[in-house]
Amino acid sequence: MNNSRRNCLLVALALPLSPGLPWQTAMAQQPWPSKSIRLVNAWPAGSPPDTYARIYADRLAKALGVPVIVDNKPGAGGNIGTETVAKSAADGYTFLYTVSNALTVNPTLYRKLPFDAEKDLKPVAPILAQGGFIVVSNDLPVKSMKELVDYAKQHPGKLAYASYGVGGFPHLMIELVKDATKVNMLHIPYKSGPMTDVISGQVQLMLEPAASAIPMIKTGKVRAIAFSGPKRHARFPDVPTLAETYPGVVGWGWHGIWAPAGVPDEIVGRINAEVNRITQSPDVARQVVELGSESIPGTPEAMAAMVRDDTKVWRDLIRAKNITME
Repeated sequence: MNNSRRNCLLVALALPLSPGLPWQTAMAQQPWPSKSIRLVNAWPAGSPPDTYARIYADRLAKALGVPVIVDNKPGAGGNIGTETVAKSAADGYTFLYTVSNALTVNPTLYRKLPFDAEKDLKPVAPILAQGGFIVVSNDLPVKSMKELVDYAKQHPGKLAYASYGVGGFPHLMIELVKDATKVNMLHIPYKSGPMTDVISGQVQLMLEPAASAIPMIKTGKVRAIAFSGPKRHARFPDVPTLAETYPGVVGWGWHGIWAPAGVPDEIVGRINAEVNRITQSPDVARQVVELGSESIPGTPEAMAAMVRDDTKVWRDLIRAKNITME
């Protein structure tokens, strides 16, 4: 090889590869998914959202051919986990599992959040919905919402209702009921489960999510007088909905999966299709019903509409009641 050709070859080898060449770009890109996926659960281990997150993670891993790891990031009403995903890389390897309140209530409830729920997150798939039962202590002589309202009016200042904390679904639903019925009740927020005090009669009533209310109702520890969902619960068809007595008073919390805003639509579509397939599978559908919930498969667009509709309801209520969290 002459010196001229040898020098040209050495120069060519010394030059950096151009990132813009199509063949190099194709080599650099790997098909998705090519590594494990993190499903951030914004609620504690052992909680109902955690139970469902693990059901879906296990089945998604089988469908996608890569591990799907549940990473619990609880705290601040779901804000910690939500922030984690909102600030994650939009590469299709981090997703959020949480309940709707984190996206529909918290942006109004909290004075300041470290993320913008609308701009930083993208809906992927709704999963299930769950209403709550208004349950009363067996010591309280009422068997219906009408009797409860009559009792409250005849005994002003005597009724107290428990909740799991300010701004949670049980708190906000009872506030909707108070507006509809024009009765006043004292709110007693708890840091841990308040059901024991309702059973003992120390607090007269509460709205309890269906999954945890059902065992208490079945064993007669409390009495159910209304259900918050849009239709009667399949396990207790004799318990009327709130809307049957007070039209428009409907509410339920729902679970879903979100992604960082920049995740490609193709990846979102693939996850949505797999999640809907899992939701509609007989074994998962049965588990959802057994846990007192209702499957709600749907598109990302339908999920975005659910967020918008719920946000308006809760925003109006929170502002009217001046309910805030730091």
